[in-house]
Amino acid sequence: MELTLWLLAGATLGACGSTWGRDELADDNQDDRTPFWQSQPVFGNYSGDILLGALFPVHRMGADGLCGRIQNEDGMQPLEAMLFTLDTINRSPALLPGIRLGAIVFDSCDSALVALERSMEFVKGFFSRVNTHHRSEFVCGDGKPPVYGDGSYQRMVGVIGGQSSAVSIQVANLLRNFEVPQISYLSTSTTLSGPKYSYFFRTVPSDVNQATAILEILRAFNWTHASLVYSNSDYGNRGYEKLEELAASYGVCFSTPLRLDDDRHNHDDVLESLATKTDAKGLMVPSSRFGLDINDPCRLCTNGLRETAAARSRSRPGSSAVVVVFADKMTTGELMRRAKQLDVTHDLVWIGSDAWSSRETVVHGVEDVIEGTISVQPLVENLSGFDDYMAGLDPLALPLARNPWLAEFWEDTFACALPGAAGGADGRAAGEVAANRADRPACDPTLRLTEQSGYRQQKYLHFVRDATWAFANALNDMHLDLCKGQPGLCSGMQHIEGYTLRQYLSKVHFKVTEDGSSNLVLRREEILFKAGGRRDFPTSECGTPCLPHQVKVKKENDLCCWTCRTCGSYQVVRDDYDCEECKPGFLPSPNQRHCMIVPVTFVDYSSPWAVVAMTFAAFGIVVTVLCGLIFAAHASTPVIKASGRELSYLLLVGNLLSFGMTFLIVARPTDATCGLTRFFLGLCYTVCYAAIVTKTNRTSRIFTRRPVKHRTRYTSPQSQLVITAILTSVEVIVNAIWLLYRPPATLVISPTREQRVLICDGLDDSSYLIGLIYPLILIGFCTIYAVKTRKCPGGFNEARYIVFTSYTTCVLWLAFVPLYIAATDHALRTVTLAMSLSLSGLVQLACLFFPKIYVVVFKPEKNTRDAVMAHRSHAFIPTCHSTPVVLINGTSRGVYARCRRGPPLCCRQDISTSSGSDSQGAPAAGAVSSPLRLDFTRFNHITSLRAPVTGSGNVSAASALRRRKHSV
Repeated sequence: MELTLWLLAGATLGACGSTWGRDELADDNQDDRTPFWQSQPVFGNYSGDILLGALFPVHRMGADGLCGRIQNEDGMQPLEAMLFTLDTINRSPALLPGIRLGAIVFDSCDSALVALERSMEFVKGFFSRVNTHHRSEFVCGDGKPPVYGDGSYQRMVGVIGGQSSAVSIQVANLLRNFEVPQISYLSTSTTLSGPKYSYFFRTVPSDVNQATAILEILRAFNWTHASLVYSNSDYGNRGYEKLEELAASYGVCFSTPLRLDDDRHNHDDVLESLATKTDAKGLMVPSSRFGLDINDPCRLCTNGLRETAAARSRSRPGSSAVVVVFADKMTTGELMRRAKQLDVTHDLVWIGSDAWSSRETVVHGVEDVIEGTISVQPLVENLSGFDDYMAGLDPLALPLARNPWLAEFWEDTFACALPGAAGGADGRAAGEVAANRADRPACDPTLRLTEQSGYRQQKYLHFVRDATWAFANALNDMHLDLCKGQPGLCSGMQHIEGYTLRQYLSKVHFKVTEDGSSNLVLRREEILFKAGGRRDFPTSECGTPCLPHQVKVKKENDLCCWTCRTCGSYQVVRDDYDCEECKPGFLPSPNQRHCMIVPVTFVDYSSPWAVVAMTFAAFGIVVTVLCGLIFAAHASTPVIKASGRELSYLLLVGNLLSFGMTFLIVARPTDATCGLTRFFLGLCYTVCYAAIVTKTNRTSRIFTRRPVKHRTRYTSPQSQLVITAILTSVEVIVNAIWLLYRPPATLVISPTREQRVLICDGLDDSSYLIGLIYPLILIGFCTIYAVKTRKCPGGFNEARYIVFTSYTTCVLWLAFVPLYIAATDHALRTVTLAMSLSLSGLVQLACLFFPKIYVVVFKPEKNTRDAVMAHRSHAFIPTCHSTPVVLINGTSRGVYARCRRGPPLCCRQDISTSSGSDSQGAPAAGAVSSPLRLDFTRFNHITSLRAPVTGSGNVSAASALRRRKHSV
């Protein structure tokens, strides 16, 4: 940029009368071409109070950077469309009143380099304007700022153009430094949408829309496999990137992307690749078929390509390759001409981008190659009134300055020579143009541009009109704000800043007369693929379509070709190439396209397992109730009394809870049922074994030897119930804390892929066992006290039954806990939990209640006090204390009864004597001895009585007593 400003400074100083800067630079230049700062390019001048700059490719690009032949469709028509629009604007009284909008037009020659040189003419004017109105860095000798040309460039406020994206990018990079707005009518590159080009606008959609349209066409024809050819330019590269980015979402695969350069050999390589490697049906022709001959390599290459195309047609009739060509018109034109020469056009379907597909310069001479092409164009709309305008053009009647290229265009179109027309207007040597005109006849004055003469309006001219109207509307809005409707240029618009005009341009919008829908609609009945009435387009895919439950597996040698693979039993098709596992609790749909949720199952009263558990529990409830009734009916008998009626009833209540829990466990899981299950699961065991611990502890304390003065305390029924309640309250507190820490809830789990089970939270782990820890401790104490009371009288000795109950409960738990933890079927786990409670209740009934019921109901003769107090495992009756007492009835000598330390609480001695006893306490002679009998009024304090034989005179009686082994 520093070099550019320095050159502009020299040019500006030259406007003050000094041209030394140009002369010195010209002397240093050794090139034959005239430097752009010395050249005087031809330009069109449409005079006006406010001017627009314009760049149109009036000529095509020629060799060596010079301008080539004049262009009709892409050069003259858009230029005349702008002039036609300016005429319409200036004739409108409501738009820019009192102001004439003009333009200065340059020829870009469809070259980015030439366009950049022509844009320097604009920049000179912009630099002069900055020097005049902002920073006066240069002045002339008279003190005035230098002016470029006649000063008209300073009235330029914006630029229309260029046509191609390559030209627009170069010009936009230059103009944005001077904050000059630019509107392009046909540049579609996505590069120009970046924030770097904030002063760039366009009236045509970007390539994002075009790429989407191309992919929609491919999908509509079910062409999943295509080749992609693109030009090595910003237009082609950005289009290729966008197509590759969006292709996967449309189910399209581009194999072997091929880039077109300006080199002719590169075009041959591209065509060879299309002919041999991109057959949509997978036909591969080895490269050895293309021989190499040093004498004529091109001839053999051409023959090889022709042979390849013929082989493809013979081997698979109707096979085709779809080729998307995203390239500019000049590159594509050369590709099509080489394709015609090499004869590689058999059954190729071309998809053309907007840059070339509707250009006559590309189609002319290669119609058989282009035939069947599907082209993509922006919105097609005729420019109303333009055909009449073109038909009225007369190069001899119009001012030359308006369109200096009109005469040349006229002569080229009608192959004639106009009188007085000058050559060299296109940048070529004047002698060359004059030589071409020498052999032409004079032009007929009646010639006009009509359909009969070959004229056809280009379909994109309305974008040129929109660009011109955008500037006019923005300037009109500015005029309304600054000049308040006053006709003509007011002081506020004498100098228009680019950033101010940009703000007004950003507010300009055009109304769309159509619905704006982006859906692709194909009228297939109107489409012909080839001449002769062939309507069906060939297929283009590289693999057979997969079934709904299959995905594609790409081949290594060609990523666009595939084989089909079936998804697994628990997988669904996520996209064309991937299967996805269904989450546990979900199963694939019949076509494996989506996962379906498995219905929730749960254990309830209708479950077969639950019916079995409830039947078993109901049986236990009936048995428990019968036991309670029997105990109540025989509550006053010695056996029932000795068993502890109150604690027995409490034990029966615990059993009822155990059996009743089954109906709660197998009910449908809810927060309420889950909470009650967790609370009462351990409480059932606690109530039962707390009663047994209290009962055995009481018996142990009563029959433990201690001095008489230490009476056993807390043995009353009320005390036993209080102790049991205290022991049970520990479990209540533990369960309450557990429920507060982990509130009851339900959850759905998936133990297998095919199951979704509704369970209580905690049932799937071992947390339910927390409530059983305390009952296990009570079972241990039950066992200890049962062992300690094993030598008590028979009516109080339940050691065997309690130990058996504890052992059986432990065995049940040892079987239940592993099964509970290892079970994967939650119905089985639930039923196991319920059955363990019922079995434990039945064991307690069988061991602790059935023996007593048997005696009460079937052996009433044993339901006596003597039987209750009898020892079942000892031959002798132990005494109340350690001193032995021998009782033998019917003798009066050598036998005495003596209770040490006075008569015991359990004994009453009625001894009648005639002469008393001696001082030693022995009975006196002639005393009558009465039998010693037990006092059942204080049976709570009975101790054992042992009666060993004393004295030699009573050996026979003692032996008889031992043999009798009776109990008192």
